This record gives sequence, structure tokens and C-alpha cells, in this order.
Amino acid sequence: MFTRTMQSLMLGCLVVAAVSAADDPFVGTWKLNTQESKMTGFQEKIQSLGDNKYKFTFGNNSDVIVADGTDQPSNFGGTWSLKQEGPNTWKSVDKQNGKTTSSGTWTMSDDGKEMTIKNEGTREDGSTFNNTFKLKRLAGSSGLAGTWQSTEANISSPVDWKIEKYESDGLSFVFPSNNERLDFKFDGKDYTATGPRVTPGSTSSARRVDDRTIEVTDKLKGKVMSRDEYKVSEDGRKLTITAHYPGVSTPETTVYDRQ
Repeated sequence: MFTRTMQSLMLGCLVVAAVSAADDPFVGTWKLNTQESKMTGFQEKIQSLGDNKYKFTFGNNSDVIVADGTDQPSNFGGTWSLKQEGPNTWKSVDKQNGKTTSSGTWTMSDDGKEMTIKNEGTREDGSTFNNTFKLKRLAGSSGLAGTWQSTEANISSPVDWKIEKYESDGLSFVFPSNNERLDFKFDGKDYTATGPRVTPGSTSSARRVDDRTIEVTDKLKGKVMSRDEYKVSEDGRKLTITAHYPGVSTPETTVYDRQ
């Protein structure tokens, strides 16, 4: 489901203007501001393919899964499983290298018009998170199949994020709790992040518009997953990322405060 996509943060950088990394306004430690961020309004289509098989499509990503509780390959690396446990309840489990990283409970309202997804998991450093997403049905009449739109997103414990200088003309995006980092130079090339949970085949490129704005393109196996604008406020205290997903009319806006 698209909530799984939203939790898989892909970052990156192609550049046209030169800015010294030492003076770069992006450098620092950032924390998600959940009050100012807008992470709702997204639509995902779930198709029933018969024999308890479903296709989940959000933007340029589609995953097909048999909802029988078995571990099956995910486009974002590792495996995930889905199983119906009651008339209105499903259980999902995500794994990396055979180890559970998150699990979710999907609960649909009795009239089939709304669904609540509660996810909990553990990061590489042992820290935990609990996130809740609410959705409303736009199409379909019962069960999972149909078109769903997010109406609420509660992130209990946002991942930590640092931006550091990289050599003389680049930056690094660092996520200590998941032991992940992306090093890049402003030379127009695709770069791949490193870390135990990095999605295989994911790359990032971007261009600097000015000293406070960067445009980023994230890809998965050569296919564009999102095009994003990173912009630091004039006072340097806020970083706003506006993400545009192909085929999705509503952009995702996440706001970060400098620590």
C-alpha cells in the first residue's frame, strides 16, 4: 500500500550552480515537523486479480501479492506478506533479510467506506516507531479492491536526518538510526545510497536551482518514482520538501525544522 511507499524515503541530487558545501544552507540536523507537513490526499488503486491475489498501484509503482500470509518479494527490497484475519481486518508484515522490520494491522469500517492502518516497527539501531494512517474509499463497494485516498497520517517517531558536506562540491544525506547514507556530487550522475535497508536498484539525481533550492529525481530500476523540490527558508530554519509522484495529482509536502 502507498503507506509503505511513503515510509521508504528516497533522496538524491544534478547541479547548475556552485555553492561551497561548507556554507551550504542544507547542512545540519533536521527533524520532521508533523504539524506543518501535508502527507494526505494520495490515492492508490487496489485491483483484485482473483484467487486471493491483489495488485497495489501508487504512482509508478505496482506490487502484486497473494494475500495468504506468505513472504513474497517487494519492489522495495525484502519481502512483505498480507493475510486476512477477520471480516474487516488484514495483517501485513515487512521483512529485510528474513528479519521483520515492520508489521501493520489494516481495519476497515463495517460499511466498507474507511480504513485505518496501524504500522509498528524497529529501525537498525533498535529504536521503534508507531504510525497510523486513515483512508477513505473513492471506488469499489467492499473488501480491499477499489480506490483509496489518505485522509490522515500520524507519524509517532520520525527518523533522524542529517545533511553533511561531501568533499568540495557535494552533500551527504545521513540517517543514523538505519545506518544509511547517500553521498553525491553535483555532476549530473545518478548516485546510490548505502545501508542494510536501501532498496536495490534505487538511484537519485538532482540539480541545484539556487543556493537554497535543489530539484531531486528518485528512480527505481530506471523508472521515476518521484520528482522533488528541496527548499531552505530565508532564515535557514526550515527545509520544505515538495514531492511529486507520477500519476498522482496531490504533492506530498514535508517540513523539517533545523535542530
